[in-house]
Amino acid sequence: MTPPLFGTRTLYCPAHFGNSYECLGDREFRALLESWRDWGFNEFADWFDPANCIDPWHVGPYSEQLYDLSRAQRDMHVRRFQAAQSLGLPGVLVLTPNTVYQDQCGPEVDATKTDRIFGPLLCPSIPPARTTILRNNKNWFKTLAQGGVKLKAIAACPYDFGGCACDKCRPWILTFAEMCREVHAIAERYHPGVEMRMIGWWWSAEEHQMFADWADRHAPGWVKSITLHIPYDQSDVAGVPLPQGCSRQAFVHIGYAEDAAPRDYYGHLGPVIAPERLERTLLALHARGCTGWMAYSEGLFEDVNKAIVAGLSSGRCASASAAVRDYVETCFHVNDSSAHAWTQWLQQWGRPYHRDADEAQRELTGLLAELDQAMAASWRVREWKLKTQLMRHYQAAEGKERTPARAAAREAIYAAQEQLQRQVYALGPQRFIFARNFSPLQWQRNLPLEQPKEA
Repeated sequence: MTPPLFGTRTLYCPAHFGNSYECLGDREFRALLESWRDWGFNEFADWFDPANCIDPWHVGPYSEQLYDLSRAQRDMHVRRFQAAQSLGLPGVLVLTPNTVYQDQCGPEVDATKTDRIFGPLLCPSIPPARTTILRNNKNWFKTLAQGGVKLKAIAACPYDFGGCACDKCRPWILTFAEMCREVHAIAERYHPGVEMRMIGWWWSAEEHQMFADWADRHAPGWVKSITLHIPYDQSDVAGVPLPQGCSRQAFVHIGYAEDAAPRDYYGHLGPVIAPERLERTLLALHARGCTGWMAYSEGLFEDVNKAIVAGLSSGRCASASAAVRDYVETCFHVNDSSAHAWTQWLQQWGRPYHRDADEAQRELTGLLAELDQAMAASWRVREWKLKTQLMRHYQAAEGKERTPARAAAREAIYAAQEQLQRQVYALGPQRFIFARNFSPLQWQRNLPLEQPKEA
């Protein structure tokens, strides 16, 4: 072990969109979270995504007896925080404060939207809407406290979802800041001493300057840290101004492979790995003086990337390659020579579009022969077997000509994706970023609904 590069190592696991965190059973989740903690994470963060829900605290005929999706989601998120807390991982509640439930939206209270302001949003400059926003946040703080959860921090994000572009809310970043002060005051009543943090996802340089000036003037020392945005094609945060006494941290996206383009992300083509990008990013953040990071995770498909960021940042591993090897030894239970071979094989998937998938399959056959039967059937091995299958069919499936070979390749990709979703990750309906219209495979986007074949 070497000294940790970062003191704050937050694993952010929003349970939504049909991802792994939404679908895992409580015992499955706890067992995985325990292993991730042991790799080096030391905080847990979650966000309740209200986009597909109605108000889970609404009162109506049979509302409690019916126990709808909204209530099931609410209670599942509470159990996630309870599990983290019991494992010694302090809880961080991520907020997008003016994002509300579907039944709370309406033309008289809705936010004004733009290309980067979207979702079920209310305008906080409209008094009834602001009342609803504050009530929603109060209900969350109260419910978590009633469940025995003691939040360490709340981390607010103004965009994705969030925002309002009406005249009264401009500039949004300052309206957001004032609203967050009210939200934090409510949080303090249920979680005394809870820290106020910010997530810098999609903030502009001008917004950072406005926010820093506002905070120094109106709320000195209030914001404890800002996790700054790292765009897809970069590996460092910008040198933007922060409020006095505010720690510089980073929002690290672990859900895609090495390159911004062509992109391999969100598990559409199976598991992802990015040892070069993540090591370069972490070293750059350390050199810049960042004190910590929040790893943005959307499921089990980036399990190796979790091991990389946690292992390298905590001092458990001296390099990304060492973290991958540690992952292989821990999760695949292989000997020394096999661990080296598996490490090399996995790391080459960082750039899947440039890899010879047929050669990867031949190498994989040899690697699998050295595993015992139970390990070869584990989800952590099966996901890479299916990744190899997907990429073997990629070129033929992308063909421009309508041929039997292209049709067969596309069917093979659909079959492998279905196996990943149902047999490996045990997922339900895939929504938003996991839907096919977000696929990196262009031919999968916006396809007409397939008609059932006649018996």
